[in-house]
Amino acid sequence: MRKIFASTAAIVPMIVLAACSGGGGEAPTPSQGSDPAATRPAGQPGFVALEGRLEEGTECMVLVTPDGERWSISGEAENVSVGDYVELVGEQADASFCMEGEGTIIPESIAPMQPPARDRDPARAGGVALNRDYVTGSWAAKGVDADCDRPDFQITSSPGETLVIEASVNGTPETGRVVLGNYPVIDWDDPLPDMPLESRGPDSLAVLRPATDARYDPVDVGGATIEGDGVEFVKCA
Repeated sequence: MRKIFASTAAIVPMIVLAACSGGGGEAPTPSQGSDPAATRPAGQPGFVALEGRLEEGTECMVLVTPDGERWSISGEAENVSVGDYVELVGEQADASFCMEGEGTIIPESIAPMQPPARDRDPARAGGVALNRDYVTGSWAAKGVDADCDRPDFQITSSPGETLVIEASVNGTPETGRVVLGNYPVIDWDDPLPDMPLESRGPDSLAVLRPATDARYDPVDVGGATIEGDGVEFVKCA
């Protein structure tokens, strides 16, 4: 998920950065001209904030988010290079020379940031894949205050094999879907953000902050605040 910011008249128009270099083994270098095809959205533009790791793309540098989305970056990326984990803020272009991934971002800022633990150590999940049997049940936040008499959320199977999660979110009862596969997530109704899931060791489940939302406002699920590298939950017997 990405966060979109509506621009206002007070925002000074951003400078369109230099065109991306051709593909190759080295990071794109600045160009003296601008990408004529990297046009800004018509009407009132919106800003997006993304996070992920930089990779070399076919025509331009590419940002790859933790859930696998690929976004081309139009122009020069100062103070960062391929392999860095960064926060990217900018506008989505209507069209661009880059032509790769979900779209092209005309950057306002690109800055290094600390990668989440799931990015630093992908093996920490202990090799346990999330499946229907693993996630179904009642879950309480791990710790000395864990209370299975009042679990933080419950995941059940509904007709049609849909996995349903019921929880108090920011103090309001909410129902969402649990989507498994390569990128397991809790799919809440808008405007709540989707929340990635992962196993931690052989017997716990972590709820993480949105994978691609670099400017995420923490959300309370049950009695736990989902921020940082997420919160671990243990299944109640």
